[in-house]
Formats: sequence, C-alpha cells, structure tokens
Amino acid sequence: MLTTAYAPGGLIKVGPYPLQGSGPPLTLPAKLGQEYFDTTTTPPTFYIFNGQTWVEPSASSASGANIVGPVTINTTGAASTTIGTGGTGTVAIGNATGNTAVTGSLTASTGLVATTGGITSTAGDITATNGNFVSSTAGKGIVLNSGSTSGTTTATLNGRSGQITITTPTINAGASVTLTITNSSITASTTQVLYMLSGGTAFAALTIGSVTNSANQSVVVVQNGTGATNSTASVVLTFLVLN
Repeated sequence: MLTTAYAPGGLIKVGPYPLQGSGPPLTLPAKLGQEYFDTTTTPPTFYIFNGQTWVEPSASSASGANIVGPVTINTTGAASTTIGTGGTGTVAIGNATGNTAVTGSLTASTGLVATTGGITSTAGDITATNGNFVSSTAGKGIVLNSGSTSGTTTATLNGRSGQITITTPTINAGASVTLTITNSSITASTTQVLYMLSGGTAFAALTIGSVTNSANQSVVVVQNGTGATNSTASVVLTFLVLN
C-alpha cells in the first residue's frame, strides 16, 4: 500500500518505511509491500509482506530463497509450474511432521526412491511402463498378502496368492479328482496362475493334470499315477496369479 509524501515539485507516492528488529518478523498483519530486516544476521536478512504473510525473497540466484509461512503457487494457472529443473543440486520437498500430498500422477524421469517407509498405494496401481520392479538387497522382494482356506473339492480364496487345503480327497491309483477354485483375481481364460502341489498319502504319485481358467474361477485336475498308492490324505495347492 502506497502513502503520500511531500517532495520538491509536489506530492509523490512512496512505499511503507522499512522496519528492522532482532529475529524474523512477527506474524502480525502488515501493509502490502512492507519491508523488514532481521539485524541478527550479517548481512541482515530481508523480508517483505505479500499481503498474507512475510516472505524472504532471493538475495541472488546463487544464494536461493527462504519462504516463511504457508505459500500457494499457481492454483488456477494453466501453464506449467517449474521448480528446480535448471539446477544440478538436490531439490528437497517435504513436511517435517506430516505427509506430502501430490494431486495427479507423479512422474520420475530417472527413478523413484523411498529411503524409509516404502512406497504405498491406497487405491491405484503402481505401474512400471518401461522398466522392472527390482530388489537390490538379498532377502528383500515383493511381499504379498497371502491368504489360506480349505475345502473338499471346491474352495473360495480371492487374492493374487494363497494356499488352499483340499481335505482328505480320495484319489485312487490311475484316477483323478477335479478341484474348483473361485478367485476374483482370475479375470479370464488367459489369466496365468502358477500352482504348486504338495501333500497326499506317501508313495502316491500326485500331479496336476490340467488347469482351466475362466472369469473368477480355476479348475484344477489332480491325478494319481497308475500303480501308485491310493491317496486319502489332504492335498495343498499353493498358487500365484501372475497377470
């Protein structure tokens, strides 16, 4: 806000007189354009009131700038907002006590690294368009929330991975049993499901004869080898839905 002052030749408009003090300016309202100098630093730190809060403009392109208080940048503009793309140093963005929210998708041109806490998606997918998910430390990798259930010749277990126990099926030598697994992660006949078979009676020759997938369902045929021991013990199917 400009004020009127007398000068040779008549009245002129001048800005508010600069203030000075020990420490950063108080959060009290000031006139738009009011300047303030913190004399506890050498040289004094310069602040200016932007109508809502005190900000510390850049002294030079080399020294950078500190902004005091909450600041909103480009809330309605259609043009792109660029931060730090021309420099070679680190651009740090974050909140010391809370989370940092990003509206819209986040694109990392050279990689996305989480030093602590990991990368979490509460709703959407995490997609590698032209790359891999790589674990560079031995013993670390993709951890799935696997479930488990049991049944006789049918069972329902939704999820990308899990373990299903088929309770005491009778599979005589040379015979087979058909197991029907309901799983919403299996979306079509082209969905690939990796199965591992274990259990059964000792000396039985149990193998997976065939797997037929369809929407929400997988039909697994388990067969016993001819001349092998009849199997009456429980059979365990461990599965992983690949796509």
